[in-house]
Amino acid sequence: MEWERISDTGQIWRVRVQLVDRPGTLSALTARLSAHECNLLAVTVLPVSGSDTSEGNVVDDFVLRAPARMTADHLRALVESDSVTCCGLTTGSVNDLVDPETTLLRLTRAALAGTITVAEAIRRLLGADSMEPAARAREQALLDATGHAATITAAGNSTRYTRAWAPYVDGELARVEALLELVAPTQEAPASPATDPERREIPGAEPEAPPATTLATPHVRQLSSLDVQFLNAETASTVIHVGGLTILDPSDLPGGVLTAPALRDVIASRLHLVPPLRWTLRTVPLGIDLPYWDDEQPVDLHYHVRAIDLRHEGNGSTSDGALRDLVARLDATHLDRSKPLWEAYLISGLDGGRQALYTKVHHAVIDGVSGAEVMAAVMDLTPEPFAVPPSTTHGPEYVAPRALRLIGRTARRAATKPARLARAARSIAPHIADVPGIMALPGVDGVARKTRRSTTSTQPERPGAPPMTPFNQRITARRSIATTSIPLADIKTAKNAWGCTVNDIVMAVCTTAIRRWLSDNDALPTKPLVASMPVSVRTPEQHGTAGNQIGFMPTILPTHEPDPARRIAHLTDGIAAAKQRFAHAPATLLHAATEALPQLLHGVASRAVFAAAGIAAPPFNLLISNVPGPQMPLYVAGAKVLHNYPVSVISDFTGGLNITVMSYNGNIDFGLVTCPDLIPALDVLASHLHDAMTEILQLATADASGARVG
Repeated sequence: MEWERISDTGQIWRVRVQLVDRPGTLSALTARLSAHECNLLAVTVLPVSGSDTSEGNVVDDFVLRAPARMTADHLRALVESDSVTCCGLTTGSVNDLVDPETTLLRLTRAALAGTITVAEAIRRLLGADSMEPAARAREQALLDATGHAATITAAGNSTRYTRAWAPYVDGELARVEALLELVAPTQEAPASPATDPERREIPGAEPEAPPATTLATPHVRQLSSLDVQFLNAETASTVIHVGGLTILDPSDLPGGVLTAPALRDVIASRLHLVPPLRWTLRTVPLGIDLPYWDDEQPVDLHYHVRAIDLRHEGNGSTSDGALRDLVARLDATHLDRSKPLWEAYLISGLDGGRQALYTKVHHAVIDGVSGAEVMAAVMDLTPEPFAVPPSTTHGPEYVAPRALRLIGRTARRAATKPARLARAARSIAPHIADVPGIMALPGVDGVARKTRRSTTSTQPERPGAPPMTPFNQRITARRSIATTSIPLADIKTAKNAWGCTVNDIVMAVCTTAIRRWLSDNDALPTKPLVASMPVSVRTPEQHGTAGNQIGFMPTILPTHEPDPARRIAHLTDGIAAAKQRFAHAPATLLHAATEALPQLLHGVASRAVFAAAGIAAPPFNLLISNVPGPQMPLYVAGAKVLHNYPVSVISDFTGGLNITVMSYNGNIDFGLVTCPDLIPALDVLASHLHDAMTEILQLATADASGARVG
């Protein structure tokens, strides 16, 4: 019986289990159930508050259909194993298939409309067997020692809710708290600044705009499901922000130094041109809907733009190596989600009077292309900063909806979700195997097999499973970075000789360097590596907007090929095949795939599934990205930009090595990021990039004399 087929007969059960955090535990359980003709219909993940959910302190609520002959004892015995504990089970109905966020919204609206009491809404939300008045408790939600009774206090009255089949968990009580928050009396939105007689000025804020300006009309901007995945992918050991290390020459500035106040002044004058730098994340209670961006609060540039003197860090070294060590430590820290999701560090004290600017912005806000657009807005083409006209409007551009409006918006999204899911399913089904990591989800492999049988596609084969390497192990919270540059002229000489593209040669340089590093460390696989290349799918109309408009294009890196000429030939063939596959997939594939996930599954479950996939069956070995940049000098507040090294993301899922390059003013600037527990000496790998470029240029010279081996 295929997992995705749902039988029309049998008994629906709700089963609550606790899984050990071990790759393969969930897949082993689903395999046992499938072998006994049990179909998994829905999964809800319920975190246990106060615990680290990344370590498995969650319970899973399954809704499944079992054969009518199966008893409760038989099902319990089938579920339990050394890695799975059954916390309770009970018979259910099709009503249990309604996702928790929709149930919460329906009950909230019913309580607000007065068709049911708040107490009854809570009883239904908890699935309680009974409820009775109780002595008033000090806490809003209180569990007894057994966990089978919860006392909830609302509007000054306490009620005791009991349930026999399974003890309550904190995730369920959190839903109750969300319901109470949504049904609580709400105040009207505050009056506008123009009509509020008690409005006070914010200390340190800019003065009121002149009369010629107009008050902005706030809009609502909700994160996409793909943007939210970048938020949910963060763990204690994984940070999901992208940034850059910009090397500056401030010698022509007064005093030969760029100061933090001068940098803040330039950024402040352009904040109205760079909306993502003003946005603050506003979440929806209990995560029942996607979050919103809000820019009502002023941006504190003294927090976001900081100054560091390298001579006062570490051992006081002013070398490039000391700079990279400092940036690695800064890169390893999470951004504060209560503030706009970016930070900038102006670093002084480098050898030769140079300075550096390290910036990081959360990937939920920008991708590589929109990130380059953000940086372009704060850079200049001349040493004299361009006088940017002030904004003609004042007031917030985006405001997150308040409670009552939020309920309405979320309810409308919940009502239209089946239609969106149907559209998403039609869009992704033929290309489901092209979604990174999705094959790790139970049942997806069967869908992919069925799709392959029902189509006659002549597309090139997808890369096979990547081999394991030293940088495909679990990462820790530590980071190390390496930077280097190769003249763009050398890259172009090689690409002209081989009749390929600049990106092909960049990939060839990376492939050869990685091959040498693996060989030197006795870790060279006999199979080719698989790299994922992030590709912008941003349309012309989407340029200048934030958010993520990307796809991932997996391609083979023939590191197993010893002959350098054949290695390049195999690589260019593989990239051409990858482009052909990618061209036939919808540009919105990742958006459609993430939209298909229930909202409450986006957080703990996605982290658990994809962390396991990254170790047990990683979709690729590493990320390699090429971001185009300007071929002219740029300046930051009058300081000349010498190099612009990208600093990007590593994770268990994408691999513990990231190589991102950006072309700038005649150079290709390489930024390498890893976990030092996986690659202790990243500078060695960076040096191999130059060796690889030399080898490729020698091949180009030999080709000119007719000596190339194809």
